[in-house]
Amino acid sequence: MTLDCRIASRPVSRAWLLPLSCLLLGWLSPPVAAADRLVTSEGPLLGEVVGMSPEAVEFREQGSKGRSQQIPVDAIVTLSLQSEPSRVTEARQLLEQGEFEAAAAVLAEVTPVELEVASAAVRGEHAYVTAAIAGRQAVATGKDLAGGLAAVTDFLDRFSRSIHRFELIELAGDLELAAGRPDAALASYRQLAQGPPSLAIRAARREGETLLALGKTAEAAAVLSAAAESPASDENSRRERAAASIGEASCLIRLDRPAEAVTQIRRLLATMEPPAAADKEGQQQLGRAYATLGRALLANHQEQDGLIAYLTVDLVHSSDPESHAEALYRLQELWDQGRYPQRASEARRRLEADYPESAWAARLRRPVH
Repeated sequence: MTLDCRIASRPVSRAWLLPLSCLLLGWLSPPVAAADRLVTSEGPLLGEVVGMSPEAVEFREQGSKGRSQQIPVDAIVTLSLQSEPSRVTEARQLLEQGEFEAAAAVLAEVTPVELEVASAAVRGEHAYVTAAIAGRQAVATGKDLAGGLAAVTDFLDRFSRSIHRFELIELAGDLELAAGRPDAALASYRQLAQGPPSLAIRAARREGETLLALGKTAEAAAVLSAAAESPASDENSRRERAAASIGEASCLIRLDRPAEAVTQIRRLLATMEPPAAADKEGQQQLGRAYATLGRALLANHQEQDGLIAYLTVDLVHSSDPESHAEALYRLQELWDQGRYPQRASEARRRLEADYPESAWAARLRRPVH
């Protein structure tokens, strides 16, 4: 019997090869498992949360062959559990963007049935987002501080092992301070010292900043100076130490020692690593440093250098709203003094448009005597 092999010499259409290859890959490839997503200061991780405490998350990363690692809470940017309702994830994202009303509306769509069948960890995340929305919105608006504090306190009472414990202890301090109870705020801030090393520095830094706000400048300077000299073996500790140094410089300005403040901030800026463009916290800290430098230079009668410092905030490091609003206010003053009325007018326009509720915009509206 003779076989006709002429078909083998015909050109073969490849149109069917791509879907067939995709089908074969689907058969041969292992399914992608749903995973918890943990974002750290160094980037995102996918895997499984094995355990949680106020100090750390035990996390087993995909591909780690069963090995888990302890990730301290001060290194965690955000955590999403694969089993949580999508509305919890969405509400958390809106919370981080400062969209409090939208976050609350989305979270309200989570049904009681979803929470009933959820794990304790998921219920804890839902309760955290609920409390954080109430607390942060109260601090931001100055409204319903009692309600915000009640929500935060309720969370702390019910979820004592949450990874968000220290974050909400600090938020409770912010609410107490906004309500005019600085002693209670200081008591909350001091509890942060029980956390990872960077939080111990943060505890002292928040205490010093509160004392400065209360007008206890010399006492604040001593606390912040000690915090700025604390050992720092990790990036978060170094960042907290830098924040304490900026606070100490603010104290020096208040103590009529602006030249020392200028030296301190310039030394700090020379040692700080430039943050990545996506590092919002690092960018904001640079903005605060340059705004403090500008304040010190003006107090030291170095108006030209002060102008440059505030321009650096405006043009390069403008992501911190408070520092940027301060820079725009000072720039409109400096442009007026230098007889640049159009530039002064533009700085005023931007301040009123971008930060209408800020204390700096309110200064513009005060009558001139």
